Amino acid sequence: MINFLKIHWIAIVATISLVQPWIIALWKKFWRRGKLEIYESGNIEISYGPFGPVLSLYGTMRSLHRDIFVKSIDLQIIREKDKSQHTFQWLAFRPLLSELSSQQHISSEIPYSFLVSSTSPHRYNIVFADLDLYNEIKPQNDKYISEWFKLVERVKEKLPFTEGVNIPPEAIKEIENFRQSQIRIATYELLERKCYWEPGVYTLFFNVRTSKGNKTYTKKYCFTLNEEHCKNLKLNVITILEEPISNFLRRKNYPYYYAYAQYKDEPVENKS
Repeated sequence: MINFLKIHWIAIVATISLVQPWIIALWKKFWRRGKLEIYESGNIEISYGPFGPVLSLYGTMRSLHRDIFVKSIDLQIIREKDKSQHTFQWLAFRPLLSELSSQQHISSEIPYSFLVSSTSPHRYNIVFADLDLYNEIKPQNDKYISEWFKLVERVKEKLPFTEGVNIPPEAIKEIENFRQSQIRIATYELLERKCYWEPGVYTLFFNVRTSKGNKTYTKKYCFTLNEEHCKNLKLNVITILEEPISNFLRRKNYPYYYAYAQYKDEPVENKS
């Protein structure tokens, strides 16, 4: 009887040894949860433009154990001074080697869902914008552009000429009058007021939303803006307003300013 049990026990152990690798393989393939890791690169690019406040982040995502399908990415920005919060939606995918401050034309793509393979990391370079604020400033921006084109058509009817070529003094005077107009002043005041970048510490939550169980992977960062950053970012309001005029005159417009802030793990105030 004892020998019989020993033989059966040996057979059971041998069977388990043979089956175990298959069980482990099946568990890894069908039941083990995937995990997404996010690795930032460079600095946080911060600006203010026609879309309002914008941030650009670039880095790498790595999926462990299984492929992960990313539905969308958004940011939550909290200004530590007063705890004001703003949500940034992804606005565009940029070429991996491009920078917002580049003077060359950048061909961007509309954001789309993508797969992060467990066998190949995914590099990202994404522009994010506060689309809620953009929807607030868009009507005034549209009105400003509309008034500008009305002026152009009116001047060209009275003084036929080609854009950017031998513009008569009378047309230049009309343009200068437009720069002093009420629509220009009102648009400037709105855009300047809506630029909420102020000196201080900000907390950033990088939220990657996936299709599997609607799971969200979040990476927390902090960054700091100083007074010079914020002063120069508000100067972008003039660049926004001058853009249609510079295009018409075929002259180089004022450059957009970008602040570059370092990633930090926690607010400066919390450090000992």
